[in-house]
Amino acid sequence: MHELRKSYILNRWVIINTNRAKRPQDYRKEGPKVKEDSICPFCPGNEKMTPPEISRIEEDGKWQMRVFPNKYPAVTLDCNSEIEKEDIYFTHSDGYGKHEVIVETPRHDELLADLPVERIKQLIGIYIERINALKNVKGIEHIAIFKNHGPEAGTSIDHEHSQVIAYNRPSMQIDREARAVEAFRRKHGKCPWCEIIEIERKGPRRCYENDNFVAFTPYASRFAFELAIFPRTHLHSLSDVGDEALTDLAEILKKALTKLKELNAPYNLYLHESPKGKRLHFHFKITPRLLSWGGFEHSTGTVINTVAPEQAAEFYRREG
Repeated sequence: MHELRKSYILNRWVIINTNRAKRPQDYRKEGPKVKEDSICPFCPGNEKMTPPEISRIEEDGKWQMRVFPNKYPAVTLDCNSEIEKEDIYFTHSDGYGKHEVIVETPRHDELLADLPVERIKQLIGIYIERINALKNVKGIEHIAIFKNHGPEAGTSIDHEHSQVIAYNRPSMQIDREARAVEAFRRKHGKCPWCEIIEIERKGPRRCYENDNFVAFTPYASRFAFELAIFPRTHLHSLSDVGDEALTDLAEILKKALTKLKELNAPYNLYLHESPKGKRLHFHFKITPRLLSWGGFEHSTGTVINTVAPEQAAEFYRREG
């Protein structure tokens, strides 16, 4: 199979080339873990190795999740958030914002996929807590919530954690998506994602569904086994999700990450929220990092994916 596919609403293309594909098990990663010091700063007993906590979740007097500032932040509030222009070519500002770490489990060898649904729901609750706390900080334009799992996905400490970076610029990627959605609305009078969800939940790329969320492999997936998770109701922010629906989201995340664990897959998990004043249908993306991009991808912007989204959906649906 050789097929050129365009993204749903973006002018972005992929080549689906399953002639080079392998069985899902053949994508399993067996590479080395992250190299790190013998003392893990995220393990219990080493709390003094991290900056002071912002918040935590406890059980029986012991922490289960911790939130604290990143010791080596990408951005800081100790500077100016204003954007400056020297001339028509050179625009810059200080690296203004907040960078936080969320340690997801006290156990060094426990994965997010291993946690029970209720614990994953608590993690999502922390995401909401940090969004609500940071969105009103002066000068903050975007809050990025993401997780890097595995060295190929950018992990530097081999202990499960997520990160939050709130900074003084809109996300270029999300802004581009929001603009495409608004253009579609002006032309067709409806949200494209709402319609796409209804189409995909009835088709071959559907993976999981419950009362409040649906997960599917995008039609023009750029990553092998890429997964999108959308609320079935049009919501702009994770903060808008009710308690019962959070359980549904945690259940789908648990299922998806458990399947990726079979492949020992490195992955990025990240949140797309609507920018201020826009009406983007919020969603999560999981992008496994099982394929390497070469010169063709970097020079053209077109990605070759050797796993068709329909094949990836079959893998996610398959039990055991």
